[in-house]
Amino acid sequence: MWRRTTDNSARVVDEWLPAHQVSTEEVWEHTKSAGLPYHWCYDSYPGAKDRRGSSRCSCSACTLANHRDLLLAAGRRPRLAELCALVERVRQVPFNPNITMAEVIALARRHDAPDPGLEVEETADFERMERDVHAALRKPPVWESKARTGPGELLHSVAGCDGCC
Repeated sequence: MWRRTTDNSARVVDEWLPAHQVSTEEVWEHTKSAGLPYHWCYDSYPGAKDRRGSSRCSCSACTLANHRDLLLAAGRRPRLAELCALVERVRQVPFNPNITMAEVIALARRHDAPDPGLEVEETADFERMERDVHAALRKPPVWESKARTGPGELLHSVAGCDGCC
């Protein structure tokens, strides 16, 4: 039933083999019929039980997320989205090969964007991470990204951004 695909000092990855044969609809039908709880991110807001939220539960701003989920993430966690956009501007490395976080933020603010339902209140952990990110951005990068763009090639530069200097 289980197969370990990766096991090293960085991570362990297991596959639950029966899940490969089950559709998303079948998983949701089982979840509903069994009365199983699920994370509110799948809904438009906590407690809605309408499954009008994210298509998958992952990192808030996942580079692998689909377009709609990225728009929801930017709407639900605007401070995190702005922090990602800052890293993108300073390091000149796009958030995603297909779209910058600055573009995601702009699209999430449009009237035709999906309704995020709520804005998540950031915690003290986020505040610490934000301070750490700003401190890290004042230093040169520790590695050179292959995705790096040339100066000024990232879109939607924010006026007044001094790159955390």
